[in-house]
Amino acid sequence: MHPPSIQEPAATCLLPATDQAAIERLLTDFAWHADHGDASALGELFAPEGTLRVGGLDLSGRQAITDDCLRRAAQPGRRTRHVWSNLRIERALPSHIVATAVQVTYEQLGEGQAMQVRVNDMADTFVKDSDGRWLFASRRVERALAFTA
Repeated sequence: MHPPSIQEPAATCLLPATDQAAIERLLTDFAWHADHGDASALGELFAPEGTLRVGGLDLSGRQAITDDCLRRAAQPGRRTRHVWSNLRIERALPSHIVATAVQVTYEQLGEGQAMQVRVNDMADTFVKDSDGRWLFASRRVERALAFTA
């Protein structure tokens, strides 16, 4: 009996280190800007026609994404921290990357309120713009687990 074979990753899943670092920075910047209510900077992480699906909302275009971040940040006493991990490149082409990651969101809606913790599965598609900058083409946030601490 032979041991199970280990499949080599598809050639399209190999990603240059500079692109990997750019994608990791994009994920980190998304979390930072969301946590600090920097709506315009968060919107700029998306391609002009980029989409974001989060919390049952389908947002299309930078302005809609920016407006949603502004709305969330305007909630009195709301504080969040987002932590991502487990980046998995599913497909990588020179100007198009498909990836998944896990994001933990800690949210407190006011001083003394219970903290909500959510573990989300992230499905992202990234595109490279004409300046060589990676942007979100689409981001889908799907809740996998949630609890109140």
